[in-house]
Formats: sequence, C-alpha cells, structure tokens
Amino acid sequence: MGIENLVEINKKLRKIKVADIMSRFAITTSPETSIMDLAHLLMRFKISGVPVVSQNKIIVGIVTATDLFDIMNDMVFKLENGQVQENGKVLYVKDIMVKNVFSVTNETPLFDALKLMIDKNIYTLPVVSDNEITGIIGRRDVINSFYANKD
Repeated sequence: MGIENLVEINKKLRKIKVADIMSRFAITTSPETSIMDLAHLLMRFKISGVPVVSQNKIIVGIVTATDLFDIMNDMVFKLENGQVQENGKVLYVKDIMVKNVFSVTNETPLFDALKLMIDKNIYTLPVVSDNEITGIIGRRDVINSFYANKD
C-alpha cells in the first residue's frame, strides 16, 4: 500500500464523525442484572457488549461477551439453579464489569475512535454527551462505514 493511499484513508477517517455512523439506540444494562440475564440480552440483540448505567443513566462500567467467556473458562464459577454462581452466591453484572470505560463524543473523528479501539482492544465504545449515552459504536459499525462509503 502506497503512502498516497494511506494519506487518503487517513483523510477519509478524519472526515467521518462518530455521530455519522453510531447506533443511536444504545442497549444498556444495570449493575444489578444477573449474568444469565446479561447473556440472554447479548444473544437476543446479537451484540457483543453493553454499557452498564446507574439509575440516573450515568455510565459506571461496560460488560462484554469476553467477560462471559472468562467466566466459562474459570472453574470457580458454576451454573446452578439457572444462575451463574461463585461459592453459592449469584453473580451480577457489577461483579464482572470493567469499571474503567473509554468513550467518545458525537464529534470525535472516526480516525480517533478507531485508534482508541485498536490501542485498547475495544469492541464496543459508548458515545457520550454530558456523561449520558447518546449512542454506541462497535467494530462492525466502523467496518460497515469504511467499506460501504466510497467517498
């Protein structure tokens, strides 16, 4: 790939804003959601992760399919009585969510969002304004936008 092509790709990624490609309907969950309910949510909507929000809609974490995989690989956790448990205690989203959440704004260039996603190995990136979720952007959104947009 020539340098001219890289420059064109860079320009294209900087012209597109996150607001142009984000999903405006962000599915969220609460810290009190059970792990089984979370798994059903991810499967029902065919998504790989969801922001975790407090009662006043502030992001307090994020939980992904990778977190569910980690539970399946850990011998400490059991599936019992229809719930994921650790030492007889039902697990909730708050027990496994990542609390250090990276996010972007509506005006963030796609180039910067993509760089953050790559650098931090992020698949699901909340879009926020005044600490409230306005949308969500995933790797699939980035790929669709980049390869579908011929400009």
